[in-house]
Amino acid sequence: MVDIVNPLIPPHRFERVQSQVYRGGYPRRRNFRFLRRLRLRTMVSLIPGDQDSALAEFCAREGIERTCIPVDSPKENVTLTEQAVSRCLELMADPRVQPLYIHCLDGSNVTGVVVMCLRKLQLWRVASLQNEYLRFEQDGEIIPEESEFVEMYAGAGLVLPNPYADWLWPGRQRPADGLPFKGGVHPVVPLAKLQPAPSPAPHGAEQQQQQQQQQQQQQQQQQQQQQQQQQQQQPPQQQRQQQQQQQHQPLPEASPALPGSQGAAAAAPLPPPPPPQRQATQPTDGAQQHQGEEEPAVVSDAAAVAVAAPEAGPLPEPAGAKGAPEPAPSSRGANGGPVASNSNSSSSNGGNAEELALSALIEALAIEGLGM
Repeated sequence: MVDIVNPLIPPHRFERVQSQVYRGGYPRRRNFRFLRRLRLRTMVSLIPGDQDSALAEFCAREGIERTCIPVDSPKENVTLTEQAVSRCLELMADPRVQPLYIHCLDGSNVTGVVVMCLRKLQLWRVASLQNEYLRFEQDGEIIPEESEFVEMYAGAGLVLPNPYADWLWPGRQRPADGLPFKGGVHPVVPLAKLQPAPSPAPHGAEQQQQQQQQQQQQQQQQQQQQQQQQQQQQPPQQQRQQQQQQQHQPLPEASPALPGSQGAAAAAPLPPPPPPQRQATQPTDGAQQHQGEEEPAVVSDAAAVAVAAPEAGPLPEPAGAKGAPEPAPSSRGANGGPVASNSNSSSSNGGNAEELALSALIEALAIEGLGM
């Protein structure tokens, strides 16, 4: 057999009554580790008085709310009262205080009577609730006083919580007010009542909490909207900042032009713009038949004269303007021989005349273009 180190020890006669509700005897120190695992919220002690300070310290340390209901030890009679039983049933049926542990000194008689009253509230048969009681009875019998107490219990002072635990009457539809029975009256516990339904409108601290939650939600929504607006406005601002930075940046200085490089070509002066060209006009109806024919070039009178000037030679001087013409020099020399002609001077005179005629033609064309 394997030895278990620090084994868990439940209280004497420990048993589960319903979901989140447990019963048993008085807890001792050796039972604290076991009870700690139940994560209890409430402990109901049905004892004559506080038996051990260690239990109170354990409940305080674990955050367990302890309710003590003074009950004397039973001998030949029942020491419980209907009001005490009703108080126990209210706690056992309240889901807000669960998990719950209820106990007496030995977990038998006093706790057993309370559980029998709970089963009666749950509409158990008398034989079934008595059989459950006998499982925890050391003598194996129910005394007549205990049976009579359970039979006579009518729920004096019992006001059940609203809402109550689901396991109390499973399968029965819960009305808005009252118990889920005909006329709102329990068939075997007629004095049992139900707390009024909680008001839907919050009051006091609950209302303040809801208002605070609403304010926090509104603030969060406003912050989200502001963040979205900032994200939408951010790109244009960045573009403007970049444009401003580009405007304030100084222009790069031109590097000195080197001969034969691209810098020299960039630094060279640009040529003057060309003279305006004559725009072509659309032909009229009368001139449509001549569209395919080329128009002859029109040359001005000045240009024609300049072109014809070198061919015609110099114009003759009028007679009598400077007197009689001088006789032509003799072609022979002093000795009667022929005089050599200066061919270089004649050729230079002919070249100068051609250049003058060409320049006159260019000037005439330029004047004609400006006039157009």
